[in-house]
Amino acid sequence: MKNVLLVDDDKIFNFINTQMLKQTGMASEIHTALNGKQAIDYLNESYRETSSVPDVILLDLNMPIMNGFDFLEAFKIMGLPAKEKEHVNIIVVTSSDNQQDIDKARVMGASHYLTKPLSAESLKHALEYSE
Repeated sequence: MKNVLLVDDDKIFNFINTQMLKQTGMASEIHTALNGKQAIDYLNESYRETSSVPDVILLDLNMPIMNGFDFLEAFKIMGLPAKEKEHVNIIVVTSSDNQQDIDKARVMGASHYLTKPLSAESLKHALEYSE
C-alpha cells in the first residue's frame, strides 16, 4: 500500500479520488494539497518530521499560486536527499490532453500522465505502474 499526495485545487476532485484510492485498497495514507506550493510545503514538513515522503504524487497542472509545471521544477531543486526524490513517482492528472504538456511533464520528471476524469481502473493501473 502506498502513501499518496493528491495535488489539485479542485476539492471535489480530491474528495472523489480519495474515495477511489480507498476503494482500490492501494493507499495506506492519503494527503491533499490545493496547489503546488502547499505540496512543496507538505513535502518539506513531512520529511522533516518523519524522514519520509509520499510514494506517489497525483499532480494537476492547472492550479493557482503554483501550477504543476512549477511544482515539478521546485521539486527537482528542493533540498530532499536524491534517494528520497527518486522514490517518489509523480503522476500528472489533468484535463489537458495537449501533446506538448504530456511531453513537457515527462521531461520534467512525471512518470505517468492521465487525463481527467479518472476512472478507478486507470488510477489503479497508474498506481500499479508506479511500483
